[in-house]
Amino acid sequence: MERLAELTEGLLQLTKEAEHFYIDTVKNDPTYEVDFYGQVKPFADKVQPMAQEWFPLAKTYLVQNPIKNLHVAQLDQTVENLDVVAIKSFYPSSGMKRQRETFKSVEYVLAHLHEELKNDPT
Repeated sequence: MERLAELTEGLLQLTKEAEHFYIDTVKNDPTYEVDFYGQVKPFADKVQPMAQEWFPLAKTYLVQNPIKNLHVAQLDQTVENLDVVAIKSFYPSSGMKRQRETFKSVEYVLAHLHEELKNDPT
């Protein structure tokens, strides 16, 4: 459970980092250009392995400890959304509304799970 808490917190931090970068730099700096090998790939290479390790741990935890308003399907969707966060956050062509909704969705699931883990006495 400790590893799940670490991964959940790490993914939450990376999501917030991507969100700030997307809003502050990608959408507000007219001179910004995508640097795939310098920024996108290294960031995705951090997020994706964490998400792949996180999913089975989160799924097992959720099955054993049902959480109100959190379902296994949301965990699966969160892994997909983390891919979107990891890559599309660096592209100016990514629509603001959709990208913001993706950030919110990921943050909701991760924060909700993180809170439950902090309050779990086991």
